[in-house]
Amino acid sequence: MMEEANPLEPAPIPEIFHSFETGSPFTLCLECRSDLMTGQPYLIEKAFKNHIEFQVKDTVYDYALCMNCAEQIKNEMSKESVASIMQFFAERLNPAEHISRMHLSPLQNIETCMITGKKMDECPEYQIYAYCVNNTISAEMPPYMVSGEVMEDILPILSKKTKDDLDGFFNKHFAPDPSLMEPVGPKFVLI
Repeated sequence: MMEEANPLEPAPIPEIFHSFETGSPFTLCLECRSDLMTGQPYLIEKAFKNHIEFQVKDTVYDYALCMNCAEQIKNEMSKESVASIMQFFAERLNPAEHISRMHLSPLQNIETCMITGKKMDECPEYQIYAYCVNNTISAEMPPYMVSGEVMEDILPILSKKTKDDLDGFFNKHFAPDPSLMEPVGPKFVLI
């Protein structure tokens, strides 16, 4: 008889949660640049565009945040947005099903959207999340996937302040160099 793995034992971080840029595990917090390999918990978020017709996935963005920075960003969100997000998940998440997923491997946990149940390969866009310590995924908080459809449902319930704060975070870390956005003047063309 095959033994089940201990669900409270941390699992190694699968490659899908590695940095797209380096191909290696994240080692620094995006926000404060602290070393993530010192035993402090941290969060990985990755967003993907799935070109279903070509069976190709593109990483839209990925990053890791130490829990101090993640908590600070959450605390900067408006109280209304936090309450709306909590209510959104409370109304749609089946707690018993979520708890039953704790025995699954990290990759099994992200195969389907935690809200809709839609398979990753059927989602045109999706995001995956993992709570980690050093090179392992937290056993207490399994990784999960949220479809783009769910993210589109969440956006309208966020306050303008929260949307502006999140835009500021993404512009700070993921926007192209401002010099690339400068208008190009007329060019001299010899006819």
